[in-house]
Amino acid sequence: MATATADVLTSRPQNEARSRSNRGDQIYLAVVTSIVWVVLAIFAGIFVVLVTGAWPAFKRFGLGFIVHTGWDPVHLVFGALPFIVGTVLVAVGAMILAGGVGLLTAVCVTEVLPRWLQGPVTWLIEMLAFIPSVVYGLFGLLVLAPLLQRTVEMWLMIHLGPRISFFNGAPYGVGYLSAIVILAVMLLPLIVTLSREALILVPREIKEAGYGLGLERWSVVWHISVPFARNGIIGAFVLALGRALGETIAVAMTIGGGFELPKTIMDQGYTLASVIANEFNEVSSNMYLSALIYCGLILFVITVIVNILAYFIVRRLSGIHGFKA
Repeated sequence: MATATADVLTSRPQNEARSRSNRGDQIYLAVVTSIVWVVLAIFAGIFVVLVTGAWPAFKRFGLGFIVHTGWDPVHLVFGALPFIVGTVLVAVGAMILAGGVGLLTAVCVTEVLPRWLQGPVTWLIEMLAFIPSVVYGLFGLLVLAPLLQRTVEMWLMIHLGPRISFFNGAPYGVGYLSAIVILAVMLLPLIVTLSREALILVPREIKEAGYGLGLERWSVVWHISVPFARNGIIGAFVLALGRALGETIAVAMTIGGGFELPKTIMDQGYTLASVIANEFNEVSSNMYLSALIYCGLILFVITVIVNILAYFIVRRLSGIHGFKA
């Protein structure tokens, strides 16, 4: 009898502690679930606002708005194809520059530089991310564009222009090339920092095993470290691509301005983001405003599609290959 009473008295605090723990788990689950629903609600709200604002232009132009050229606010004729092409051209060009330089820089900082120098170099690279976009834009407009006009664009026009029409343009300075270069500089800290973090997570034992097999440092980096950190590096590139697609101020200040399809990399034009920024104050009618919001909706959809494709690419690579990061 005494033993049974003692068991009851002992189990009561345990049950109370278990009950408090269950309530804590339930509260935690409710808070996390609420946050998820808030995020989804914000996402849905942005989409609804864009669709509502773009609806008048969609009713008038339909999906032809995406494939048509021409931008005439006076006669209310609008087409977004030049801006879509400009967005893709600037984003892909910036990713090619920033991706190659950024990955090589991350490898250099992680695998080549001495340990005492890695910290200061990483800090300096990360500081680039804190510079405001408008400062990048001013630098691109006042320094980079004239420099490119006198050097790179002249060289491209003289040496490659006669053979490749894409480089046979007038060296304006401001234009697609300036926007690509300044955007690549803006993407560098993001790519370098995230790629470096992924490379740091590579187990030292795996690299030492490669050295033990007689591999050189270059082989260990490109055949062991980079494949192991592949998913993290792809994630860095996806985040950088998302910023490249939506970057506005710096691109708007360096791309010039034009409503025609780009014929050369030195032409002036617009991206979807920059045309909204530059033309929003010029709105003179509801249809004009709706057309700009339609451009924003297209940019929103492009960004979502890119991220969904990147997600499935990462999952497929994780399933095919053994290394995971």
